Amino acid sequence: MASGRPQAVWLLLAVGGLLALAVLAPASSGHHLGIVKPVGAGISETIPVPENNWTAYAFDMNAGDTLAYDVTVTTGGAIDLYIVSDVGLAQYVNDSQVQFLVYAEIVNNRTFVGAFGDATGYVAVVVDNTDVGQGGASPTGPVTVSVHFTKTSNLFLGGVIFLACGVALLVVAVVVALILQRKKAAALPPPPGPYGTPPVPYQSPPVPPPQAPLGPPGGPDPPQNP
Repeated sequence: MASGRPQAVWLLLAVGGLLALAVLAPASSGHHLGIVKPVGAGISETIPVPENNWTAYAFDMNAGDTLAYDVTVTTGGAIDLYIVSDVGLAQYVNDSQVQFLVYAEIVNNRTFVGAFGDATGYVAVVVDNTDVGQGGASPTGPVTVSVHFTKTSNLFLGGVIFLACGVALLVVAVVVALILQRKKAAALPPPPGPYGTPPVPYQSPPVPPPQAPLGPPGGPDPPQNP
């Protein structure tokens, strides 16, 4: 019995030490920091990204727009690049989220060159030096990153889309007008039939001309001889 008590004491101390390390050790998530930079037509800069930090560049994409990106790590290890929507970005910055929605991703690399134009609305490009990524790079320290983003617009395609929308709205308006006109015509009573011969003004019957008085023809009778 005496020899068993020291082993039990050491076992309790070991378990206690592991629990203490588990409590004191920082979690692998919940400590990621970053910023979002709104961008208009483009941006070129060199930024430091500390370990477990990220920087997002937000764009407002219209139909026909293309976003060209050229991102290079000049100092440090591999990083990740994510292209996300506003929903995907909200999921990304939430450390309690296990996964997040992405339009495109390039992970565990030091050079990222390409173009994106498959979405409209809010689009963000995340330069990621964290361990959040879905199978991405594991940060080994701070990095320095050179970023170049350029958004170009296809005016011809935008004009075609705008014209097509206008034509569609015009067709819908014409169809609705015809339907309303037919419904209105069906609700009206039928028109009255045509009138007969129009009346003419009253005319009195013709009066015959005056006639001479009746008498012997040729005047008075000649005298008679005795």
